[in-house]
Amino acid sequence: MKFTGRVESLFYVSVGVGMAMATSSFTMIASLFATATALWILVAIALAGAACMVIALSIGELASMYPSAPGVRTYFKIAFGDRPSLILVYQYLIFVILIAGLESFVFSEVVRAVFPIVPRILTVVVLIAAVAATNMAGLELPRSVQILTTAVAVVLIAVAGLMGVWHPRVGPSAVFSIENGWRQAMMLPALAGMSVFLYTGFEWVTPLGLRPSAYERKVPASMPLAIVVLFVASALFALGAASQLTPAAIAGTPVPQVPYFVTLFGTAGSYLALLLSLMAVVSTFNAGILGGSQLIFLLAQERKLPAWCGAVSLRSGCPIGAVLLLAGLATVAGASVVLSRIEIPVALVGASTMCVIYSAFLIAALKLRKDKPDARRPFRSPVFEIVQRALAAVLFIMGVQTLFSEPGAWVRTSLGAVASIVVACALAWRSTSARAVSTKPSPAASAS
Repeated sequence: MKFTGRVESLFYVSVGVGMAMATSSFTMIASLFATATALWILVAIALAGAACMVIALSIGELASMYPSAPGVRTYFKIAFGDRPSLILVYQYLIFVILIAGLESFVFSEVVRAVFPIVPRILTVVVLIAAVAATNMAGLELPRSVQILTTAVAVVLIAVAGLMGVWHPRVGPSAVFSIENGWRQAMMLPALAGMSVFLYTGFEWVTPLGLRPSAYERKVPASMPLAIVVLFVASALFALGAASQLTPAAIAGTPVPQVPYFVTLFGTAGSYLALLLSLMAVVSTFNAGILGGSQLIFLLAQERKLPAWCGAVSLRSGCPIGAVLLLAGLATVAGASVVLSRIEIPVALVGASTMCVIYSAFLIAALKLRKDKPDARRPFRSPVFEIVQRALAAVLFIMGVQTLFSEPGAWVRTSLGAVASIVVACALAWRSTSARAVSTKPSPAASAS
């Protein structure tokens, strides 16, 4: 189907919204309620949305400079050089793997709420295998289906949120409590850092422009629009859930949408929660595996990863080596979450990682303005540079504080963050060293 005009713009917005509106987003909302009241959560979601708006404008500028480029690798390599950019790229891939594992676990929790006899580990394995098989077969989600599933998910969340607010079971004084206000205000950077997770994925639209001219306005404009939609959906869900359930009930489950929908719709609510999760898997999980595999394939083409990572199916053209690697690692991550119940630490490490990555996007856009002032920029962020610089620093602080936002999980979260950084640095060092060795002429060649 060929899209033009407004429908094309709607597709770009649906990609940004669909990628961010993951089932694991509800897990992060549950974690927020374990730390703060609804009032402060709404403030944190708004602050994170404002930060992501500034980030989106900078990414839009980068995308207009390098249309259809594989985003994170291209922007960072040009701005920071080979090895520093590889560290960030590997961090990005680690994030994809962790969130794929988390997403499969959360989906298994929803399935188990509807069908209690289904083992969680079975759901994880079947889900990831199905996504990998779909990718290897070369099947792509039709753009019209992407728009439809995203629109239905947004409408379902918005309607549920409005219903929850319209007929509250919890009094307004409890919902908007300012108890321990000073302590929660001090936690606001961490809460905002956690809330960044609710928007993560809006930037995945950058390689998907249907024509070069789309990068002049439509692709850059789609990201801020997606952030507005995500803010409305997340805020309505949080406010609606707080109007129907106690904070303990929301924080006590990794899938708060299930008890919330059951409270609103009765037994049918669990099936609606499952439908919402299925739509999230269609738009988020599949695209995440595919997007991550394309990044692995690109690194293999650059000889940063082993050649088998760049193996391509002659029948479908799919990077089967990259898909199998990513699916295998995602399965390990999902099984680890199921067996160890580390969903909150994984979510917090993911949120912290993306705060740092988004900070790097801001710095990259500013650095390229200085290094390449005459480069073509059909779109330029209207945000003052001093604001971008300040936000880059604040995002880094938010990322660090996010690791310590859960009193009972900060040790595992910190260790997980350190481990991911060490792995990313080791992979970057190996990739650049291996490249240097592979391109160094042999003694015989030098002699001749």
